[in-house]
Amino acid sequence: MNTQKTTGYPSIDKLWMKYYSEEALYGEIPKCTMYEYIFDHNKSHLDGIALRYFTKKITYQKLFENIRKTADAFWAQGIRKGDAVTIMSLNTPETIYCIYALNYIGAVANMVYMTLSEEEIVETVRNTDSKMFIFLDVAAEKVRNVVENIEKIRVLAISPTDSLGFPVQKFSALKSKINTKGFWKWKDFLKAGEHQKAQQTSYHENELSVIVYTSGTTGTPKGVMLSNDSLNAVAWQYEKSGMKFTRGETFLTFMPPFLSIGLSLNVHLPLSLGLVSDMVIDPEPQNVTRMYLKKKTNHFTAAPMNIVQVFEQIKGNMQFCITMAGGGESLRKEQEAEINEELRKRHSEAKYLTGYGMTEFSATVTTSMNHVYKAGTLGIPLCKVNIKVINPDNGEKLKYNETGELCFCTPSHMLGYLDNEEETKKICDRDEKNSLWIHTGDLGFVDEDGFVHFVGRIKRIYLVQAADGTVYKLFPQRIEETIAEYPEVDLCAVVVELDAQNIATAIACVKRTAESKNNNNFLTGLQQYCKEKLPVHLVPKQIIEMDEIPLTQSGKIDYKTLEKMTK
Repeated sequence: MNTQKTTGYPSIDKLWMKYYSEEALYGEIPKCTMYEYIFDHNKSHLDGIALRYFTKKITYQKLFENIRKTADAFWAQGIRKGDAVTIMSLNTPETIYCIYALNYIGAVANMVYMTLSEEEIVETVRNTDSKMFIFLDVAAEKVRNVVENIEKIRVLAISPTDSLGFPVQKFSALKSKINTKGFWKWKDFLKAGEHQKAQQTSYHENELSVIVYTSGTTGTPKGVMLSNDSLNAVAWQYEKSGMKFTRGETFLTFMPPFLSIGLSLNVHLPLSLGLVSDMVIDPEPQNVTRMYLKKKTNHFTAAPMNIVQVFEQIKGNMQFCITMAGGGESLRKEQEAEINEELRKRHSEAKYLTGYGMTEFSATVTTSMNHVYKAGTLGIPLCKVNIKVINPDNGEKLKYNETGELCFCTPSHMLGYLDNEEETKKICDRDEKNSLWIHTGDLGFVDEDGFVHFVGRIKRIYLVQAADGTVYKLFPQRIEETIAEYPEVDLCAVVVELDAQNIATAIACVKRTAESKNNNNFLTGLQQYCKEKLPVHLVPKQIIEMDEIPLTQSGKIDYKTLEKMTK
């Protein structure tokens, strides 16, 4: 137990340290490549299952063999240390092989969204000077339209069935519509490398390994450059956190690997822990819920909407559930309590865990744990992470329970934004000890137990004018939280319209619950509720009912798309 005298400043006192072991606090994160990290953690357990994909089980022995074969194939194509290869795919074994094979030879995996437009595909290939382009064949037509514009580099189509050796009913109808003629196939790619021997790279600190992209929900997506150190740091901190992970347990791997949280927590983490990655190729929320209910994996990290859906549908006990974690948007305290009660009643020792992260951190920097938990918070900083809260107006450090901008110092930090030093400098700075701090743009505070609380986005603070002419601050999140408590609302998101003087008016977009579909007075009742619960200047000017609120693939509300929909 930490008995030091406190100064009142979270970044100095680090009160969360009392929850961690000596090894977690003072142990050293291995200096190695991502490939070396997962190999060193599993070289004595090669018979264990690494990947489960439909009916196919792939051992760690086979995983490493396939990674090295893929590395040989890249080598045969002249891919060398520092070269970039663009990958546009979902969770298939071949995608995993490609990521680690590129890491094996010191090349860079440029992981891009499946939803890229034709123009964006050309742009990312050119901006990264990619030597190859690899895509999941469901995007064949889009890629075919641009293949002549990507500098005649090798284009490789991978299929969801490449690892299976036989058709899968789920894909049979789809496959008949996919035309991959003229594209390189996986088996031919491997065959071309059969007589090559790739040279394994040596580790170098802070060397570019992977490029992932911000979601662009509030602006243009930015390329985030991550190192081996970034991704290994996240895995190591979870391993030493005190959370329960036992070799051979199962982990539902569904988050796309082009998301930092997908690559870091859904791919690299389970493989580093010797878990079984139960792979789901289709990340559509309903399918993810269905797969979890079917597979009953021990560890499940998903968007809150998935968690809610699980408890709407699950039957029987949940003794199998060890980790139940929600990322993206947070749930209300009442929902957290309901889920925790359901877990208890269904004989699981798990709690609903939350955390906080950004692409720029490679994933998360705070987490709740089953044994370190406070409802309604973002948990505590990971064992090697420091946090400070500052006044966003003058940069002054704030004390416990004082709300300001959350800033983190973490070993999992990005190297910077790709070809965008100006934006990098906006969110990164170094203190008097040369420690790198990343500004989140989020408001929050740290309490005297070391738990982090989220308040809202700095950029989502606007000015609103009341009827008497007084100007107030408008916090969309406060409106969202109030409306979300209305019994007939399933989900709410608030966007704003700005006039010529940058004075805002709020527009609430709501998805109603299935039970309220027949209530013709839904909008009238909700408007009255807002007038009763909110100050006059925060009552939305307009409430728009929607069948679905647009979400990003990481489960966050897509405000950028929503703003376009409401104009």
